[in-house]
Amino acid sequence: MVSGNGRERKIRIALLIQYDGTMFNGWQSQKAGRTVQDEIERAIEIITKERTRIVASGRTDTGVHSLGQVAHFDIEKRIDIKRLCIGLNGVLDWDISIKNAYAVPQDFHARFSVQSREYIYLIYNHYQRNPFMNYRAMWVNYKLDIDFLREALYLLIGEKDFASFCKKRSSDINTRRRIEDIKLSRMGDLLIIQIRGNAFLHNMIRIIVGTVIEMFKNKMEPKHIINILAQRDRASSGITAPSYGLYLHEIEYNPPLSSMESAF
Repeated sequence: MVSGNGRERKIRIALLIQYDGTMFNGWQSQKAGRTVQDEIERAIEIITKERTRIVASGRTDTGVHSLGQVAHFDIEKRIDIKRLCIGLNGVLDWDISIKNAYAVPQDFHARFSVQSREYIYLIYNHYQRNPFMNYRAMWVNYKLDIDFLREALYLLIGEKDFASFCKKRSSDINTRRRIEDIKLSRMGDLLIIQIRGNAFLHNMIRIIVGTVIEMFKNKMEPKHIINILAQRDRASSGITAPSYGLYLHEIEYNPPLSSMESAF
């Protein structure tokens, strides 16, 4: 049970959220188009009878999916978090699920308390299309060399300037980021790229994926990705891979959410 002192002390709750991004115009609330934030805020108001704003660990773009988005919000009245979790899932549409809810301290912040973020990118690699992969994975219809991709991707691990791997920005924007780990595995016709880092630039992962695939297609050496990094120019990198292949996988906090009171 979450407790509080009415208006003197608000109650902070964190949600672990999964969603299929196909029918959403991204996470962030906007005037036109359906968004994940708007849907969840409406559901919270129905269940708690309070209007509140939710803050996510990070925004996801149109079409991007989530396996582990985290968002927090504050309410005035006490509520059983298990009942909250079940109630929200009863109100929300089929393409959003609240996997768990947590009673968190007031200094917890879904965005600013993040230690690391992990994304997954899926590539369906077969000569013929698969209807079950529509809006789930990028389709590449020629055989990819997993060793080539792995070698190129590994060269991106560490703290580097990723200006070549993001949307063009003004010169005063800091484009240095740290990639902590990259894993690449194959499961049948599916290639699974896992990328963990402290933070990511807009479209950074999708441009990385599109670039290494183009490098392989154009018979470049894996180490060419170092030259792309050095140029610090978006024009030097490859295509932006489709949004529907990208999944926000896991958000890590210290202490972890698993150590806090939860609905399940």
